[in-house]
Amino acid sequence: MSGEIAGNAQNRQLLTGFRRYSDQVLGRRMSDFVDALIDYLTELSHSPRAPGIGRGSLMDCLMLLRQRRTVLSERWLVELGRFRDDLCPPAEQHDQWWDVIESGGALDLVDLDAFEDFLAQERVVSVGEEQHSPAIEALQIRVAQLAGIDPLRLRLPEHPAQLTRALQRALEEQRIPARTLPRIFECFIREFIRPLDTDYRSLNAWLEEHGVRPGLEQEIRSRGSLLKQATVQQRQSQRRRLIAEARGAAGNDTPVDARPLSDASEDTGAEPAAAEEPRAAALYASVLRALETQAGHAPAPADGQPGSGGLAGESEVAQSLAALQQRDPAELQAALQRAGSLLSWLEEHLDALPELAGTRGVNRESRSRLQLVDRLFGTLDAHFNLHEALRPTVERLQLPLARLALHEPHFFLDPAHPARQLMDRLAALATEANFPNRVLEQRLQAIAGEIAERYDGDSSVFADALTQLEHLGQQQASALNRNIERVVAAREGKARLERARQAVDQLIAQTLPSPEAPAILLEVLAGGWRDLMVLVRVKQGPDSEDWREQAHMLQQLAGWLQERDEGALDGDALVQQALEAGPFVDLLEQQISAASLGSPEITAHLDTLRGILAGDTPVALTAAPEAAESEDQRVQRQRQRIEQTRHLRRWVRRVEQLELGTWLSYRDRQGRSQRMRLAWISEDGERYLFVNERGQKVAELGRVALARRLSHGVKPPTPEEHLSVVDRSMYSTLEAAQRHLSFERNHDQVTRLINREAFEKQLARALRHAQQHAAEHALLLLDIDSFHLVNDVYDRVLGDEILDQFARLLSQGHGRKLSSARLEGDRFALLLVDHNESQAMAVAEQVRSDIAAASLPVEGEAVSFTVAIGVAAIRDVTADSASLFEQAGAALEAAKCEGGNCVRHWQQDQAVVARQRQEHQRSRRALEEAMNSDRFVLRAQPIVKTAIDGQQLATRHYELLLAVRDSEGRPGSPLPFIQSAERYRLMPLVDRWVVREAFRWISGLMDAQKVVPAVAINLSGSSVTDDSFMDFLFEQISEFGVGTNRLCFEITEVGTINNLTRAADFVRAFRNIGCKFSIDDFGTGLESHNYLRELPVDYVKIDGSFVQGLETNPSDLAMARAINDLAHFLGQETIAECVENQSVMEQLREIGVDYLQGWGVGRPVLLDEVTRDLSRVAT
Repeated sequence: MSGEIAGNAQNRQLLTGFRRYSDQVLGRRMSDFVDALIDYLTELSHSPRAPGIGRGSLMDCLMLLRQRRTVLSERWLVELGRFRDDLCPPAEQHDQWWDVIESGGALDLVDLDAFEDFLAQERVVSVGEEQHSPAIEALQIRVAQLAGIDPLRLRLPEHPAQLTRALQRALEEQRIPARTLPRIFECFIREFIRPLDTDYRSLNAWLEEHGVRPGLEQEIRSRGSLLKQATVQQRQSQRRRLIAEARGAAGNDTPVDARPLSDASEDTGAEPAAAEEPRAAALYASVLRALETQAGHAPAPADGQPGSGGLAGESEVAQSLAALQQRDPAELQAALQRAGSLLSWLEEHLDALPELAGTRGVNRESRSRLQLVDRLFGTLDAHFNLHEALRPTVERLQLPLARLALHEPHFFLDPAHPARQLMDRLAALATEANFPNRVLEQRLQAIAGEIAERYDGDSSVFADALTQLEHLGQQQASALNRNIERVVAAREGKARLERARQAVDQLIAQTLPSPEAPAILLEVLAGGWRDLMVLVRVKQGPDSEDWREQAHMLQQLAGWLQERDEGALDGDALVQQALEAGPFVDLLEQQISAASLGSPEITAHLDTLRGILAGDTPVALTAAPEAAESEDQRVQRQRQRIEQTRHLRRWVRRVEQLELGTWLSYRDRQGRSQRMRLAWISEDGERYLFVNERGQKVAELGRVALARRLSHGVKPPTPEEHLSVVDRSMYSTLEAAQRHLSFERNHDQVTRLINREAFEKQLARALRHAQQHAAEHALLLLDIDSFHLVNDVYDRVLGDEILDQFARLLSQGHGRKLSSARLEGDRFALLLVDHNESQAMAVAEQVRSDIAAASLPVEGEAVSFTVAIGVAAIRDVTADSASLFEQAGAALEAAKCEGGNCVRHWQQDQAVVARQRQEHQRSRRALEEAMNSDRFVLRAQPIVKTAIDGQQLATRHYELLLAVRDSEGRPGSPLPFIQSAERYRLMPLVDRWVVREAFRWISGLMDAQKVVPAVAINLSGSSVTDDSFMDFLFEQISEFGVGTNRLCFEITEVGTINNLTRAADFVRAFRNIGCKFSIDDFGTGLESHNYLRELPVDYVKIDGSFVQGLETNPSDLAMARAINDLAHFLGQETIAECVENQSVMEQLREIGVDYLQGWGVGRPVLLDEVTRDLSRVAT
């Protein structure tokens, strides 16, 4: 639909009326702008210079504007009308220069002469988006509703991009000189774009008064962006990249502003970008929800009146904190440390504080803000390596910041707030890496003390302190750069010296005869001549006359000595040599002496040399030095070394891709997080020097050694590490909430051991490991003997308490090789990793005897228990988890039949074992045959954008799913084959098949000129850690020529990833070429948050088990919300699986999930059906 307005007659009439009203409002704004522009250019023309313009161009522009003042405004409205006539053009017809460049894929299409014009327009649009984003979004949704268009496809005429493009066209039509355009657009920002807030409010109000989406602005403020489009920051990043490429094409070295959005406020002191405010508010709300989640879902108490047994409000709490701020800092900090947090201390001392006396505590708002401040300082303590002597200094700021949070809660939301920036600066300066430094320590103590003493509700105190810290930061940065320069200069000098020595040694080896050489020549070289040659090579260089002279002298002397030794000189030659030899040796002696390089023996050696050259002393020979390694030989040796360490090839490539200035994170021997910066790389790329945050050298590593460090977990900083101090504390709050919910879901409520569901997942992983690696593990089932008597004698509450104490006794043996769970009632389980059957029996017997020897206190009495234990071995032939439970259960029943208090194990018949092995071999052959036949087939299931305001769901991309044809050719579940592939470690082969078929399909779409959708391809955890699979995937992308921006790789079974470092490197490698990644089934594992932190993915898929339980299970709803909040905080988008009905869709939309997938959205279909439905590429 291009320009065609859908909908009823009333909507069309309203849209026409809105167009007229918009033209009136914006037309007045344009007329005022033209007047202001003429005044601005007139004033500029009176300046001594008009930077970047020529006076002739400026005067021509003024003349044209004065003559065509009215015409320009009218033509602008005409051009704007063109956008109104075509509200929904095809993507490739969007009249924005960066879109044209991106879709065209060729930067040379840009008119480079007009490039500064484009830059000026880009800045206009960026400023408009940043300042007016919520109002623009509201207008976009309302106009789209009237027009019957998907808001994501609507090209809003009132958007700054269209307003700017219309002006650019009108100026071109009036032949305004191109050199004046950047100045005109600068004025356009100031006089037209920035004041648009009143006009946008007026336009939105007109639509709201006519019944179009009343209350929309409040909805955006409370929930954040409804459109979920690319953020302003992402769009700016795309444009800046294109600008940089275009500048490169134009030969322009002017740097592009690539600051992050939070640092990109205007020089005029403007407030933070308005576009970020709804998102920030939504994230802040999610953090508050997380705090309530960790409080155990307990509803916050209702507010009451202070002094009447109610709850104290923000004002009363702030007053009490102001009084506390006057106390002795050391005593106060000690008291807070004993209490554990500021909030806890306040609640423990309510009656001791006049402002809080008689209250029941603090209200919900105060509690949340104080908790966030406590979290902030907890984050500083846990994640920032603060200098020990400065910890009290940093802690002094807790009370001022708590008072600030009560007075100005937007402090948490506003990246430009001076208090937030101050905490970032302070954390950077107070880190252990900057000390010892007594002067810096005293300055930081003084600044913190001044804040603690001066703050009384006026946040300018933080601004003043920030100015001082910024000055210290600049000094630190200067010192860092100077230190790095010194370290690099010293290392470069050492490198030049090493290269000079190698060159001298190589010259000596090439010049001297072999295998024997004159001993006197070697003695003279060792006595100072070699060092002289090295010095000449370093100071004068390899192309200098002095170096050539040294080489010639060495060759001449070696020749003379060889002739003397061979007796090859006749009378005339002897005379000639005698005449030259004396001055030659004298010159050599002078050069060595002048350089102060001679050894005590050099004079004697030179006298001996004179005697030999005079014929008085024979030439003595000795073994010649071995030939120095040539450059080619050295390179070959390095290649062979890398070839011998095949498992490091990937990491050697990563080393070679490192750039100067790269920061790497690592753990020191004490387990503390540290950073080091790459400061120098040798010319041959073989040596890498790193400095710490003070610019001091901390490591110099060879290429292979550094590759080994990378393979062991040294890595670039994670997204979490790039967060500000406040953001990082809020992220840790979200993460803790997700961990809390995950713990509650996976642990028994009575004993706090893991529950049956979580244990079965651990057991399945152990079984896969045994099948893939021929390892042995063991399952133990335990029953408490005669526990029913406890329930008969004591009540249920006491019975649960006894179970809890028993669980503690059982878990005392916990370690990395043992996991315990409560399955049900009085039945428990133990999983023993890396234990064969005899070892498992020994552990089981030890557990039995320990429990029998222990006693538990029950109502003042010591009660003892015994247990019956059944043991089943986990081997490669074990069929599945269910059979393991059957075997261990049978052994347990045997132990109970013998009266309990004993251990029995399952004895498997060897004939059965043999049959199982044969069955496994048949399964493997069936899998290999299926892969080589046409039984495997791919299907596609749509993943759609969450609907906005009742709009029809729009398909954005597909997930490709593997299916297996049955005997009648119908596609069905591949689960049995996948299980076999996992058992035999063939998943990388399955993944290769899927990748080839997927790329073949995409290639066919391109050949048929079909629109290629975004495609998600599943990869197993074993594939993303397989070096050969990485090479294969790169080769396939190159061979088929698929666009990487359409590819998303979905990592399935992340719990099977056995090397997170390799997996993270795999993700980074393919994201660097434009691919996207998602994590499947997020939230089901005990350590899911680790994968989110370590793997830099683009999408997080909320596990279907949570989605299916949204309507009936509050904990599933809370988990889905927590996962969504956690992902959004890191800038990742979310996909909900297993969406089956409209009710679930509405709940997911309310949560803020970005994409939906499931049978309620679309069922999987064969690729041929998708191909038929895809439209052709417009030509």
